[in-house]
Amino acid sequence: MAKRFEFRLEQVLGLRKQVEEVRVRELAQAKGRLLQIEEALKEHSKNENQFLKTFGEFEKTGEFEADQAMIYCEYKDWLLRREKEYHRQEKEWVDKVERRRQIAVKASREKKLLENLKEKKKRAHGQEVLGEEQRFLDEISSIAFVRRDRAQNAAGADLTINLGR
Repeated sequence: MAKRFEFRLEQVLGLRKQVEEVRVRELAQAKGRLLQIEEALKEHSKNENQFLKTFGEFEKTGEFEADQAMIYCEYKDWLLRREKEYHRQEKEWVDKVERRRQIAVKASREKKLLENLKEKKKRAHGQEVLGEEQRFLDEISSIAFVRRDRAQNAAGADLTINLGR
């Protein structure tokens, strides 16, 4: 009976699968954070446009006081700082996503390398098992041939003995 296929690096392969899953999860989280920042930036841009439109109308009509103008200017400066911060965060997370993507790709390649090795070993094991089976069948055939040949020779000898009498 042929021995069962056993891949010696199965534990390492399992570990690499887990590492790949973690790296892919980290990449997904980074992409999610980047998406949140992009959505916040869109929302901020929408709010800024609405504010500038309202502020522009007040400027045209001149219907605001100096205190209101100061508040509007401070708010506009705050919006500008916030937008810069969003852009900084966006750039930072784009870089993080790229780094995590590269790490996930590397982990995937390492796992794939072991999977390919396992498949190669499995095919080699299958060929070895087929070879063993073929040798076994050849041996059985040889034994059957020898038995048949001996039986024919014995029958021929019995026939010769019986005819010679």
